[in-house]
Order: sequence, then structure tokens, then C-alpha cells
Amino acid sequence: MNQIKVTTRLALWGWLLTFLFSCNSLLDWDDTRPCGNGITSSTEECDDGNTTDGDGCSATCLIEYTPSRKVDLLFVVDFSLSMDTFRGDFYSRFPELLSWLSVVKGGLPDLHIGITSMDVGASGNNLVGCIGNGDDGKLLKVDTPNLLNQNYIVDLAPVGCQIAQAQRPGEELKCTGHSCSETNCRAPIMTGLEPGELSLVLDEQGCPRCRNYVTDSMSEIFGKLLMGPATSCGWEQPLEAMMRALTSAHPENFNFRRPDAHLIIVFMTDEDDCTPTTPDLFNPAAEELGGYGPFRCWQWGLRCNESWELDPLQNLENYTGCRPLTESEGGKLRDVNRYVNELTQLVNSDDYRMFVQAVALTGPHQTDLSIMFNNSTSVWEPQPVSDPERRPVMSNLRLYDFAWRMSHLPDDMQWCFFNLLSEDWELPLGLMGQRLRDVMERSMEQK
Repeated sequence: MNQIKVTTRLALWGWLLTFLFSCNSLLDWDDTRPCGNGITSSTEECDDGNTTDGDGCSATCLIEYTPSRKVDLLFVVDFSLSMDTFRGDFYSRFPELLSWLSVVKGGLPDLHIGITSMDVGASGNNLVGCIGNGDDGKLLKVDTPNLLNQNYIVDLAPVGCQIAQAQRPGEELKCTGHSCSETNCRAPIMTGLEPGELSLVLDEQGCPRCRNYVTDSMSEIFGKLLMGPATSCGWEQPLEAMMRALTSAHPENFNFRRPDAHLIIVFMTDEDDCTPTTPDLFNPAAEELGGYGPFRCWQWGLRCNESWELDPLQNLENYTGCRPLTESEGGKLRDVNRYVNELTQLVNSDDYRMFVQAVALTGPHQTDLSIMFNNSTSVWEPQPVSDPERRPVMSNLRLYDFAWRMSHLPDDMQWCFFNLLSEDWELPLGLMGQRLRDVMERSMEQK
């Protein structure tokens, strides 16, 4: 990517963000978070919540993260048949994200990239397509013989050797020579949580990299992981799958998450999260929870301005101002804020303060919903919010809420929640890469 192209994109996206809605305008409730609002509240020593970051009483909430050139990218993917085309669309645009990471000062960051499904079973219920704990957050390695040893992509800079390199602002790092060998990609020189059996490979700019994949490019390996078989449990639980992928002791996930790495979680689904607090939600025999089907996730996971009427004689019912229903309000889905707290604690432990962001590529955030009574099955069915002539997708309220709660700046919501039906996928991927680049370069300048 040349400097003119990068500068042009920066200018274009800056112009777009000026006219796009701010984070607050996308919400159906007031944004009461004090961080970065320019006012020192009674609970703050400073506007960004602390006085130790070196930015004084900043009104822009510039959080100083632990200096790091490491990035862990976790993709939590809906592998149902309806997502085939969407996954293909994302794969075709994946190089856009890599192009932004390639122009980070100092070259491509040290990357771990893994994919898991949203299938964590049906809470012990034996249902068609839902076996045991499903994938249980395991990182998936499907038809990728050129991805060696790990179930995730590893691409790092070698350690302990000299590299002759040059880089202009906004351009990729170029290398003219190096003293690196295979030993600089392996134990005991390659230490910490990195694999000890990586291969030395020169990238397109002549720079040495330590990789666990050969022959194929990173984009090709990623595409094979992303375009796995279209099979999955029909009860999508992306938030639970995320936490299991990051915390479970599966051999497939060994050392994927590094405590000193920035973390991005990308959700891809045309459904909303339906992680229950009780296994009865997925039990067909639990008639007290209503007819068995996807509407249970709405009935026990959402709250609207109107109470659920559920009159079969109406056939179609419309509801407005819907939002996630909390457990304290009688909800039977796990509170979104629980996952926010667990993830925040996970990445801000061991004396590290790392950048973490959730990105939801889902159906649109539409708070007015409709349900229809199916006379043949006597069950209420959620109605998609997309144009009937287009691919049907459901409104997404819980993942939207999660992405918003994990966002740091108002403009983050322009890329961390994005409608699958949009044709401009380049915008969120570019902004994601740009945000990561800014975080890493600023943290390294502190160092």
C-alpha cells in the first residue's frame, strides 16, 4: 500500500466519521459513562479515570496501554448455511485489514489469528445438530494441511538477529538484508508463550518472519479456516463461545491468548446471542417457557415498550423500543455485562493494560421488532428485519450492547458494530486496522 493511498483513505474516513452518527446517537438509552466526556465527576480524579497515564486531566480519554506489538485476533463465527455468502464476503476483504496492520510503524505486528464457532451445545439437551458441548470454544483447524502444529495462525518477527530495514510513514516496512536463521524462530531463542518450532520465511517486502504456515499466504490460510463446513447448532451462543475460547484449557487453544497482546474479538452472525442461564430454555418439554423455537430467545432475553401479548388471533404482532432484558428483570439469558466484566478482568490482569475491543458483524441494530404466529406449528416466530428480497437477517441487540460496552471512544461504534447487509465492508475493516495501528504506535512511543 503506498503512502498516497493511505493518506487518501484517512481523509475519506475522517470525512465520513464527521457526518456519521456519534456513539450516543446510536443508543436507545443515555450514555452515562464519564470517560472522555470532558467533565471530572465525583468518581474520577481525572476525566479518563486516573492521573497516572501521563496525559493529565485529558478530556479525550486517551488511555495509555502497555507497550506491545502483539495482537491476538479471535473470530467467533456462525457456521450455519445461511452465513456461507457472508463469510465469503468477509474473506474477500480480509486483505484490507492486513494492509493497515502492515503499515504499523516497525512493520507487521506479532499476530495470533484463530477461529471458533458459536456452537457450545444446548446446555445438556440432546437436540438435532447440538451434540454435547459442541465445539466448546475450541479453535478450529479444518482442511488446512499447510497450517502446522497449532490450530491458529502464528506470524511473528524473529528474535535475536539483525535486520536492515527502512520504512516511510504510511508505507510497509522494507528490508534489504538480515542475519536471521531458523534458530531465531525457535526455542530457546524464541521464548515466552510463542511456539518453539516456527519456520523462517521472507515476506513480499524481503523481511524475515517466523510462521507456522508454509506455501499458502496468510489470507489463504485464513480463508480455509473461515470457509469451513456449514454445520452448527441452531442455538447460537457467541458470547459464551468467546469466553470459552479465551479461558478454557483446550489443547487446540494452547497459548493462543497472550497476556501482553492487544485483543480483538470479531463476531460474525445473522442471529443474536442466546446464552441461557437455565438449560430449560433449550428444552422442548419446558412448555412453561412457551413454544419451542427461536422466539424463546426474544421472549426471555428482550424487553420492549409493550409487554409480550402473544395472541394467536392477531397473527402478527409489532413491538417497539426493544433492548436486552437483564436477569434481575426476569430474563433467562446471561447478562451482557457479565461478559464485559469477565473479559475486562481477563485482559487487565498480570500487570498488563491491553487494548481489547469486540467487533460485531451482524444484522442491523433495529429496536422495533415483529413476530408472527405459525398456525401449523402453533409457535411464534421472530421476523427478520432485512428486505424480503435480500438475505434475511435478524436484528441484533445483545451483541450490539456488548460491542458498545466494550468500546472506548464514540467513533469506535462506526466500526465495531456493522450491518452484514452493507456493501461497504472496507470501511469497518479499514477503521479497525487504523485503530489498532494508532493504539500500538502510541503505546510504543510511550516506551
